[in-house]
Amino acid sequence: MFSKLISAVLLTALAGRALAFNVTINKDLFQANEILKYTFTPVIASCQAQCDQARTTIDACGADDLSCYCAPATTGPLQTCEQCIFTALVVANKPPPDIRAGSNQILAGWNSNCNGTVKPPLAVTLPASWDGPFVAVFPDAVGWVIAATGGLLGSSLIYMLCNM
Repeated sequence: MFSKLISAVLLTALAGRALAFNVTINKDLFQANEILKYTFTPVIASCQAQCDQARTTIDACGADDLSCYCAPATTGPLQTCEQCIFTALVVANKPPPDIRAGSNQILAGWNSNCNGTVKPPLAVTLPASWDGPFVAVFPDAVGWVIAATGGLLGSSLIYMLCNM
């Protein structure tokens, strides 16, 4: 009898945590009200106002009020905040100060918790000013010099080995 009582109390205590609106990134679990609670570094400080609005909107929702979390009034500011941070990080070419900052995983987890009811699905996009990954390629003249030097060194080594 005692073990059934403990099991019932434990189930009741943990049910709120299991049924809460949360997002997982890697192995870190974040409740909805923890998603935007991190320090804004100078790189992303310009997004503070958008994120404060999103945080206020999320905090106004009840702990398990799915309709509030998935409403456009909540998802819109969250999308704007994460997009602002992501754009600032790309423009500055800096890593995020926190795993939650400018995170597409946060938005994907939010979509998942809303069971696909958020239209269009939340996601960050690359800014229009992004010119793609930089590939360091030598100019033609430098390439010829490197190739000739490599060929000369290789030929010299083969000549030395043949004459040993």
